Amino acid sequence: MIYEIKSRQNDKIKEVVKLSNMKSSKEAKLFKIEGFHAFEMALEAKAVKSVFTYKEIKDLPSNIPQYIVSKEIMEKISYAKNPQGVVVVCNYIPVRAITSNKVLLLDDVCDPGNVGTLLRTALAFGYKDVIMLGGCSQYNEKVLQSTQGAIFKLNIVNDIDINSLKDYEILATEIKGSVELSKVTPGPKHILVLGNEAHGVSNKILSLASKRIRIDISDIESLNVAVAGAIAMYKLSN
Repeated sequence: MIYEIKSRQNDKIKEVVKLSNMKSSKEAKLFKIEGFHAFEMALEAKAVKSVFTYKEIKDLPSNIPQYIVSKEIMEKISYAKNPQGVVVVCNYIPVRAITSNKVLLLDDVCDPGNVGTLLRTALAFGYKDVIMLGGCSQYNEKVLQSTQGAIFKLNIVNDIDINSLKDYEILATEIKGSVELSKVTPGPKHILVLGNEAHGVSNKILSLASKRIRIDISDIESLNVAVAGAIAMYKLSN
């Protein structure tokens, strides 16, 4: 199904623009992504609802409508400074039960750049189940931009009782009373907890931790949470 849209005031264009608002996105259970790589991953995940592009995309499933738009319209619906030429509206990704041996828990991590980078890194190191409590939504546009499509290969859970994950060793990043990361050997199933940029891991989560871990550094007080998370996921995966 191929349609041409010539007006920036077209209702379909207005609907896509509204998805930049998190409330509207949540109500519609839709979000938008950009770029051909993320588009391919969305197709593989069967999450694509519609596509807005400069020219027809061949071999697209017939049930996915394509809307051909001008550069001016693309700039209106895009969040990128230099649009690649494809904006994709996707359905919210279904949440599954946690089944993997390695889980990443983001405890009120608020910066969308950090969240997106951590989600991308989680996929790279096999943390395919991610728990996100508080903080930033995975459907925030800046998060989506940072993930580079990784969101489609992750199971992201926003509402869960941590006490229900009884088989997991909980490793929480914390300075006080902690063990240096290089000395930690995780059990067969573990949850790596990363905390808020300013306040760290909450006392509630710390009270459930099997072990508190830290990364020893010098000449600087702390690491960015995305950098610390990448180091910890790499070390715990090897």
